[in-house]
Amino acid sequence: MNPLSDVYGNLLIVRPPVPATCNKAGANYKSEVMHLEYSPRRAYDEWLSILDGIVGFGGDAIYQFEAADDPFLDVDSLEVDGDGFIHPAGSRTALGKMADVMTGRVFAANGPWVTMEPGSLRAVMPNMLEHRRGESAYYRELLRELASAANVSLEVRDNPDHWEGMADVAAVADQVVLTYAVAGHYDRDTTPKSARSSLAGVKYAADYAGVSEEARIYVELVYPHFHGDTVHFGARPKHRPPVLVHYKGGLYGDGAEALEKALGVPRIVPIDRDDAVEQYAGNSRQVGEGVLVPDGVSSQFINALEGLGLATHRVPLFELFGKAGGGPACATLYLPRSLSVPDRIPLRYSVTRDLVRSRRERIPQSLRVDRAFFEGKSRG
Repeated sequence: MNPLSDVYGNLLIVRPPVPATCNKAGANYKSEVMHLEYSPRRAYDEWLSILDGIVGFGGDAIYQFEAADDPFLDVDSLEVDGDGFIHPAGSRTALGKMADVMTGRVFAANGPWVTMEPGSLRAVMPNMLEHRRGESAYYRELLRELASAANVSLEVRDNPDHWEGMADVAAVADQVVLTYAVAGHYDRDTTPKSARSSLAGVKYAADYAGVSEEARIYVELVYPHFHGDTVHFGARPKHRPPVLVHYKGGLYGDGAEALEKALGVPRIVPIDRDDAVEQYAGNSRQVGEGVLVPDGVSSQFINALEGLGLATHRVPLFELFGKAGGGPACATLYLPRSLSVPDRIPLRYSVTRDLVRSRRERIPQSLRVDRAFFEGKSRG
């Protein structure tokens, strides 16, 4: 099986947003803005809309709930104090601490590159910044269960170099665009930023996935585009060969020109600046013959996708990603097209939809953060 033809399956791993949702990091221009008010329940509703969109286009979402969330359920309102302790509103009882909460975990696109070989499910794990490395256990456990359900073995490899997962991989037929960043280039016009995927990291991932060197197109990102999936996505039109839906302003130097030369102009569908930078149009996610798009994208962008014979579904993202930077693609991770698991496996959203939807009433309606918490982070 050609690993590139197998990338875009209709099963996608997702990860529920933590009930103590507080997506404020600093790794991209959206999350650099300080927000003190959050609505975890609204974030959960927006996450559900992504899952419903996946199923509506003929796919399915694979997920598990996590015991780490239990202390934050069945509490109407949460507060985070200046030291990062999480309390029920009006109480001094600490339910946990923000330092231990994986608030970035909903970004499932930062997960592993999963491939199939005869009798084996294989995955190369991302190598993230320190505060996100704990997220890998979730994917390892899900992959173990999927391999067991598919009656295949599992092989998992750690990437020794910095690589932020499938967010930096975009397959286009028999070619793949691999994005990375170089300090001083990526943040040339702004203050120094956190490290993004490295060239060595994307090369290692492609090696492990079995992608030939001649099929690879390497391009550098430029701020504020922290991953390739904020710049473009591989689309599979209904009646023509695959294309790259792409914003050329997201690449450093002559990257856009090099990409056009490698793919050919007819295989690139342009995204304009406002759609790309303000609305995260490049973070759209195709499932089957439909595309989940951020709800703020322009009618011109919708028309371009529908001109490819693809249906579209707008996803509201104000709370889930509006304060952190992202879109539907950020919340999902493709599993290989050739992976086959039972229709009634309880990991499927379609099987447990009632359970997932009933959980929303247990998610806090609001979370307020003491300004001193963020000020302490900036000093640290």
